[in-house]
Amino acid sequence: MSEKVKIINVVKQANRYFATIENNPFYPDGKGGQIGDRGKIDTAEVLSSTEKVVVLNKYLHPGEYFYEIDEKRRFDIAQQHTAQHILSAAFERIASLKTVSFKMGEEYSTIDLDGQNIGEEVLNKAQELSNDIISKCIEVEEIFTDKEGAQKYNLRKPLSDKVSGEVRLIKIDDFDISACGGFHVKNTGNINLLKITNTEKVKGNLTRIYFLGGLRTIEDYSQKDSILKSISSILTSGLYDLENKVESLLNENKDYKNRIKKLAEKMAYHLARDLIEKAVIVNNNKVVYHKKEDETADFLHKYVDLKNYTLIIEDEKNKTFSIFSNNINCKELIDKLKVNNNIKGGGSEVRGNINGDTKFEDILKILEK
Repeated sequence: MSEKVKIINVVKQANRYFATIENNPFYPDGKGGQIGDRGKIDTAEVLSSTEKVVVLNKYLHPGEYFYEIDEKRRFDIAQQHTAQHILSAAFERIASLKTVSFKMGEEYSTIDLDGQNIGEEVLNKAQELSNDIISKCIEVEEIFTDKEGAQKYNLRKPLSDKVSGEVRLIKIDDFDISACGGFHVKNTGNINLLKITNTEKVKGNLTRIYFLGGLRTIEDYSQKDSILKSISSILTSGLYDLENKVESLLNENKDYKNRIKKLAEKMAYHLARDLIEKAVIVNNNKVVYHKKEDETADFLHKYVDLKNYTLIIEDEKNKTFSIFSNNINCKELIDKLKVNNNIKGGGSEVRGNINGDTKFEDILKILEK
């Protein structure tokens, strides 16, 4: 800590302290799609930053204090931001896809491209071209000019009409040049590596590209490598045989589920006969009740004569009741239960479901009326 910052005033909100700073040296969160600086002012940690205010974890009296900016974080930000410029330029060169927005996060960054159905071939080519530019260790040049001077350059994205005063351009040889006020590395080689991790469709006919740059890429690889090795050990399979092993296990699991389903249905047939013998009569209604223990309960309604019986299945674990009947109106029954019970539910005349704090006895009381 060799430089000082002046705190003008501090306002407490909850457990955070909002300090207004004169000539705030901490880069604001969200500016240009970038995450902001962190660090310390005296012994207080900077939790977030805006143009004029930083949020601290402890109170500091107004006055001058030494401050420190987290340079490791700032370098990470620079890696992600320059990686974004390169990736956006790559997509534009390969598939004429323009970047309409950029957002940097604490764990990953995204760009939104003006198109959908972007195939694997385009994604791979954009990633390959990006890493080729990174590996060439090209100087990342800063150019300071004004709006008129910026027009002389072939900018990837035209300047907004709102821009005035000094304009900062980030130039990567003849590959890309863009107006930008954020952090950038000095040389593309400082990024080390870029990896596209995911894509998704978003509103407005756009595609969101998730990517990592720099140390984040290495950390992501290390985590995934560790996970794969652990799974490989659990499944006693070689790393490159995992896909076939998992597919085989899923097929086996599907087969077992089908067998269990068939057995459950057979058991339901016999269980239904036992339950019918134990049916209780309430106001001329024969009520068959069962407390669900396994999948057998899911087939009971097929083997209980619903013209002559009302079937009530309780799922104690999920606090639900399922009601089946062709001789009472299930929907009306549930509506009456809602009046004096803290439950949710609904259904049709012949079938309904209840969720909430109620008991089988509460249902019987409604049937008695």
